[in-house]
Amino acid sequence: MATRFFGVFASGIRDAFNFLRHKSVKQLQRQKLQITFRGEEGLDYSGPSREFFYLVSHHLFNPYYNWFEYSDADDYTVQISRHSLYNCSHDKEMVSACKEWFRFIGRILGLALTHRYLIDAYFIKPIYSLLLKRKLTLDDLKYVDLQLYNSVKFIKDNSIDDAYLFMDFTVIEERFGKKEVKELIPNGAEIEVTDANKHEYIEKLVNWHFFDGVRPQIAGLVHGFNEVVNIKMLERFTSSDLELALCGTQEIDLQDWRSHTGYKL
Repeated sequence: MATRFFGVFASGIRDAFNFLRHKSVKQLQRQKLQITFRGEEGLDYSGPSREFFYLVSHHLFNPYYNWFEYSDADDYTVQISRHSLYNCSHDKEMVSACKEWFRFIGRILGLALTHRYLIDAYFIKPIYSLLLKRKLTLDDLKYVDLQLYNSVKFIKDNSIDDAYLFMDFTVIEERFGKKEVKELIPNGAEIEVTDANKHEYIEKLVNWHFFDGVRPQIAGLVHGFNEVVNIKMLERFTSSDLELALCGTQEIDLQDWRSHTGYKL
């Protein structure tokens, strides 16, 4: 049987978005990817595809475009921006449009993994866990807010009933310079955090930081990724494994390279 292809004639991000959004799951999973740039027609023996994934990811994951933002942990990993929803403010169905864009981003990640091309971005570890459909824990919080993580870890590891922390089931959200109190559970402002309920508080707090405010984006991202990649094939993957497969490594161990390389004349 002859190999079948689906091609992307790339002249911009929106071209790729419009092209890939109409591809079926079967096409994404079973057909070979072939990239052709307008004005640069030729056979794709991995060069154009490699450039395509670099260019698309370079723009999609650049914090300047407001889909993603730099994490608090360092100056090179990115996380989903809570303001990314407003990238679609020109569309009538803002939430739906935003979810579709993140579905496209998820498909890009899935195609990069399937066809073995690296992307020009590094995500915080929890994003890889979400793509693998793993449950998030308190440890994931340190990638978005290290100071908050340290405070909550202290609460988890110590008795707080006599600490007079005056904490309740609320968080303060800042958006566009305005601060607003958000309840983690119904009537959360009236419920004090104690030793008896602190584990529930921690769980709700973690979920709020990773889901509330970016739920459509995460739903679209995970959905798009799993349309291309059979998640059962990644059961043995850790978040670090997925990061290495998608992004490569920042540091090359030359000694390890020499030890595991064969040379022939």
